[in-house]
Amino acid sequence: MCGRYTLIESDEQLEAWFDALMDDVEEYGSNYNVAPTHRMPVVGQNREGQRTIQQFRWGLLPFWAKEKKVGYSMINARAESVNTKKSFKRSFERYRCLVPASGFYEWKGEKGNKTPYYIHPTHEPIFAFAGIYNMWESPEGEKIPTYSIITTDANEKMSNLHDRMPAMLLKEEWDEWLDPDNHNTKALKEFLNPFPDDAIDYYKVSKAVNSVSNNSEDLIKRNA
Repeated sequence: MCGRYTLIESDEQLEAWFDALMDDVEEYGSNYNVAPTHRMPVVGQNREGQRTIQQFRWGLLPFWAKEKKVGYSMINARAESVNTKKSFKRSFERYRCLVPASGFYEWKGEKGNKTPYYIHPTHEPIFAFAGIYNMWESPEGEKIPTYSIITTDANEKMSNLHDRMPAMLLKEEWDEWLDPDNHNTKALKEFLNPFPDDAIDYYKVSKAVNSVSNNSEDLIKRNA
């Protein structure tokens, strides 16, 4: 499960890291508490091979959805079934993206008294979550680009907190993942493995992150 994450890099930093161009992206600013329905930058690739960064709404709305609230249950797609589940199959085959993240949160403990942890990269400045997207059209004709983050089994380090983690892609996998003409879903699933243990680390943070209304640098400060 990945229900909250952060993105604190500037648009210039994202363009440089992903070798991509901003495509009609509104000023988004640092977000220390990204939650479902937030409009966040995602990285795609056009048929000319140019990577682009656009803003999509978190919570995939599949083609058959009749209303926006369906997206709340589709913020994540499991790697094991992303190529077979009706809600995700079409997007996995045709519409894949990278979801930039500075880090993400996970909770551990007893229900009602869980402690939040912040998981961050150790080797690179930004995670590239494996994502899928869809341009949803409402019955009234409103078009909304939406996305979901693919999750996989936790690596050994992450398993101390949770049994799942976002599927994160290595730089050498980006081109093949983003290629809109690549429909080899069997090969693409091979990318959806647990990230290396030494490439992530985590620490406790304040329970203030529990409230979506809180959004400041204090949320990612180490909490003894």
